Amino acid sequence: MKFYRDSIVNSYAQIFFSNHKWFAYLLLIASFIDPYLGLSGLIAATASVFFAKWMGFNKETIRTGMYSYNSILVGFTIAVFYKMSLPFFGLLLLASLLTMLLTVCLSAFVSSYKIPFLSLPFMFSVWAILKSVGGHGFKAVEWSERGIYSINEYYSFWGPEMGEFMKNLAEVKFPLLIDVYLKSLGAIFFQYNLLTGILIAVGLLIYSRIAFSLSVLGFLTGYFFVQYFHGNMDELEYSYIGFNYILTSIALGGFFMVPSWRSYVLVMVCAALIALSISSLGKFFSVFGLPIYSLPFSLIVMLVIYALNNRYSLNGLNMVQYQLYSPEKNLYTFRNRLERFKNDTYFHIHLPYFGEWFVSQAHEGKITHKEDWRFAFDFVIADETQKTFKSPGEQLTDFYCYNLPVLSPAAGYVVTLVDGIEDNNIGDVNLGENWGNTIVIKHADFLYSKISHIKQGSFKVKLGDYVKKGEVLASCGNSGRSPEPHIHFQMQSTPFVGAKTLKYPIAYYVSKLNGQYKFHSFDYPLEGQTVFRINTTALLKNNFDFVPGMTMDFAVDTNGEKTNVKWEVFVDAANQAYIYCHETESVAYFVNNETLHYFTDFKGDKTSLLYYFYLGAHKILLGYYDQLEVKDILPIDGFFTGFAKVIQDFVAPFGIYLKTQYTAKFMEIDDLLSPTKIKISSSAQVKIGSSVRRKIDFDFVINHSKNFTMTINEGKVCKHVIRIA
Repeated sequence: MKFYRDSIVNSYAQIFFSNHKWFAYLLLIASFIDPYLGLSGLIAATASVFFAKWMGFNKETIRTGMYSYNSILVGFTIAVFYKMSLPFFGLLLLASLLTMLLTVCLSAFVSSYKIPFLSLPFMFSVWAILKSVGGHGFKAVEWSERGIYSINEYYSFWGPEMGEFMKNLAEVKFPLLIDVYLKSLGAIFFQYNLLTGILIAVGLLIYSRIAFSLSVLGFLTGYFFVQYFHGNMDELEYSYIGFNYILTSIALGGFFMVPSWRSYVLVMVCAALIALSISSLGKFFSVFGLPIYSLPFSLIVMLVIYALNNRYSLNGLNMVQYQLYSPEKNLYTFRNRLERFKNDTYFHIHLPYFGEWFVSQAHEGKITHKEDWRFAFDFVIADETQKTFKSPGEQLTDFYCYNLPVLSPAAGYVVTLVDGIEDNNIGDVNLGENWGNTIVIKHADFLYSKISHIKQGSFKVKLGDYVKKGEVLASCGNSGRSPEPHIHFQMQSTPFVGAKTLKYPIAYYVSKLNGQYKFHSFDYPLEGQTVFRINTTALLKNNFDFVPGMTMDFAVDTNGEKTNVKWEVFVDAANQAYIYCHETESVAYFVNNETLHYFTDFKGDKTSLLYYFYLGAHKILLGYYDQLEVKDILPIDGFFTGFAKVIQDFVAPFGIYLKTQYTAKFMEIDDLLSPTKIKISSSAQVKIGSSVRRKIDFDFVINHSKNFTMTINEGKVCKHVIRIA
């Protein structure tokens, strides 16, 4: 029953590109303003869901309402044109089956072109029915005259008091634009009355402020375009076919496209195209006695999406890659991921050494890093006085970095290896064999790393070997054009020694200045910095190592109220790991790349313990560095509510003024080498300018492997959480 309920209710929301449950229920109620249409639509949706499940189609797709929302529209149409009778219901069931089958087939066909099928199944089914019933077709189903008298009929259906209220509402005089807009909304449900339009408008506003503003923008653009060019205003003011503008605007402005000022401009342009389409298609199909209904909307949206899929440049018009069924969620998630992962690379490259090294020459270096070879690094070890050697500094062994291990920056294959070149004496250079002993590792097509000036005979690997990230390759030397021992490191797109350099960031590293640590993510070390690769701390690594199949039990004390919570770790079909809360059915997606633990998405109860853990442990470095801070941003949606959020939703396509920030800071460790206790403090907050509108503080105390406590403070609410190992 839950499956059928969800599938049917979701069908109503899908008409407006939504999966919002309360919006769906409101649309269901709105459809019953005309009870005949409401009943017919509900039967059609139920029948389509039943047929789809009985025929063995994907249950999750059925549950979304994708296979049944067109059937609802067909049900509305049949109820408008024909009298309810036994043959009527037989026709309704057949039409539902036909629409569902058309939906499945069209979905499979257009998916290869990466375009949606929209309301085409509804159009094809309606045309088939209108041409097959009456006249020379099936005569058992009779034409209805309710279209003429429906206002009095279905208003009186609700009884004297409700009927009188609805009659009075029908007589309310709204300004023409508002009247036509509301009735155009109602016309989507084949109900040309204000009450249906008002209910849909309210539902649309609650579901999405962006969708509501787009519906208004698209409608007004189309209306004034028709008026300016002296088009047929009857199409708008009497047939209320303006719903084509509304649906097109929501689809292109915020559903298929990430909302932005560019998508709003696109909506205005497409509204003009819709006006042309209504006029031309209306004349063409009138020859065949067929209505066009939502055909202009379907054709223009499909045309635009197909065209955008074949462009060379995004130009700020970004397609939604992961559909969240909400313009706000699509926008906030896109902005959040763009900001969080804008510099991320598919292959992570790390520093090629252990310990703290000094950047003696970085990109655009004044000595040798110039022109085609400007994107390279030279690393040495320096003491507190910036000296790279111990006195007297005349021998290679006087230099701190000489003979120290050189590591693989990432996994790959050794494709080039040069050895046999002697180390220079201090101050001398070998210009004839410029790069000295060198190794080149292939990490991917057109992505290679090169390390030069290696010590002769120190290689631990050979040509063709596969090496892992962090594996010892050789030792630091002084061969080639190298007056003193150092590591030359660069990225390039070919395997050749002497190839042009490639600008490519170091995935994760820590810099140190005046005893203060700073975390860097996909950044470029600067000349004069002391930088080092991150060494993980076993206690942190073990506690944030959430492997599939793991279960976690927690005892939670919230201001004296005690509860127990159980989580379990899974991996979905897309290989995304997530934590599932059994009590609230909430899900938090995460990544652990052996350097960082971080969350990527959350779905479910925003008051659950899992959501607070998602906020508090949003990004945790798995290596301890005293007082080091790790910063990130949080999605606005769900974390902040209220009037300011409503206003933000309206203006979000043009700018974000609500700023979120996450900070995690290492506070305490009992033993750097073998810790049994680590304390981390973190906070999640949202600001308007310098004013903090919401802030949550977290304290984590990690005691031993797979055990920690978490204290959550927000205002007067304090949660104390103990993980039961």
